[in-house]
Amino acid sequence: MRGRKLNFKGKVVLALLFALIVVVLAGLVGKGEKMSAKDKGKDAHAVSLRTLSFSPAPMTVFAGSPLYKSMIGQQRQKKEAERQKEVAKQNEKDLKENAIYLTFDDGPSSAANQLLDLLEAYQMKATFFMLGPRIKEHPAVVKRMYKNGNGLALHGITHKARAIYSSTSAPLHEMAEDQRILENVAGVKSYMVRLPYGSIPYLTDEMRDLLDKNGFHIWDWNVDSSDWELKNGRYVQYTIQQIRQKKQAGETPVILLHDKPETVKYLPKLLKFIKKQGYKTKVLTNETPPVTFPCEGRCHPIHHPVETGRR
Repeated sequence: MRGRKLNFKGKVVLALLFALIVVVLAGLVGKGEKMSAKDKGKDAHAVSLRTLSFSPAPMTVFAGSPLYKSMIGQQRQKKEAERQKEVAKQNEKDLKENAIYLTFDDGPSSAANQLLDLLEAYQMKATFFMLGPRIKEHPAVVKRMYKNGNGLALHGITHKARAIYSSTSAPLHEMAEDQRILENVAGVKSYMVRLPYGSIPYLTDEMRDLLDKNGFHIWDWNVDSSDWELKNGRYVQYTIQQIRQKKQAGETPVILLHDKPETVKYLPKLLKFIKKQGYKTKVLTNETPPVTFPCEGRCHPIHHPVETGRR
């Protein structure tokens, strides 16, 4: 009898153990299914978030909205106001020093060494906005410019309006390449740029924004010598007239000239006047607040050839 009771109890225990195992296994499977479903839900949610985060469509729509354009416009106005404020502060300092800025575009030319000789003779300095290919052609004179304490700046690569204004990023690409060439030749990293023909009207707001984001400073001028147009030295008197006007207006002259034989030939007359007036020629640096033509609704993409002159 005792043996049969033990067998019966054993059977009961085994049955209970088996039932317990089944319950535990069922729970684990159910939990696994729930976790799997939950994970799938997380995955689906993550995919949904990734789609929302990286899809360009919503941003594209917002970028074209009046609200976005208004925000960007306000940012540009704020930056322009800050620039003008800094330029005004610099102007006050320059007026006390009776300063004047000579700037030469398009070089280095075959007359660059002669130009440097003249500057040395009159104990003056200038800033040179140079083209990348010409820097490569005349590396020795570029090094001489720097050694003599002149300013080195950028004028792009092509000097062709249809090229440098061909897309929003084209001005940046040309100036970045010019910057690389100058740094390789002279060891100077300049962020001062002057666009061929000036920044009005083909340097759009978007082009300006891109140059600004990459640290470049856009330089124009407030005295145009027109040496690219006026022959036989007539540019000298025309420039002197403008310098006098700037003095009366309380503005420091930033003179646009060109590194070319015709300009250099008559340059002594202009330098004599500057020296007689007691002006101090200063060089532009990466820290100098730039004199820039603001768009003010005048900027638009280029749609046709404009190379009627060379500035």
